[in-house]
Amino acid sequence: MIAGDLEYVMTSLPHLFLKDTDRERSRVISIFQRYAGSEEKKENIITLFEEEMDKFLSAKESETLQQIRLQTVHQPIFQKSKIDVLRRFSIYCSRLKKDLYQLRTARKSGKEIATTLESIKDLEPGTPLEEEIQLIQWQWDKLEELMIGHYSDFEAVILFKLKLCVLLRWWSFDEQKGFERFLNLTEPGHGR
Repeated sequence: MIAGDLEYVMTSLPHLFLKDTDRERSRVISIFQRYAGSEEKKENIITLFEEEMDKFLSAKESETLQQIRLQTVHQPIFQKSKIDVLRRFSIYCSRLKKDLYQLRTARKSGKEIATTLESIKDLEPGTPLEEEIQLIQWQWDKLEELMIGHYSDFEAVILFKLKLCVLLRWWSFDEQKGFERFLNLTEPGHGR
């Protein structure tokens, strides 16, 4: 495991790139497996990250870090956070989520899409997977913007975790399974 202080730990973590290649996946996963002390151990890398950070954070910081999930970061509790980067990313994700809902509702009903949907005005129409990858890119870009000035503080830890979550979300996409799910959802009689 790692010894030292938070600054040392943050600089020893893998630099994350928004890439979906076997080589990139292998590089990031192998580093976290080394943190776990075994190449055989197949733990969730988010859990490994949280456990490693727990050694250097206060109990309150550790609890906050463990509560952060990409699926829930848009919730009001995070929008009201005293932690600036968390609050700003939460507000960004909330706005994105609301605008996407309006866009998808308008598309489904065949209505004109509102031009006031600022957060998604540049969304290029495409397959659901292509659009989801665009959203991931935007979230990544927002996190990169928020990283400025944060290298080894608690906010850097939060941003690293969020970037790792975004990356893992992208890596979890399976085009074949997604297409099968799409076909099942669009089958006549589905949802009755």
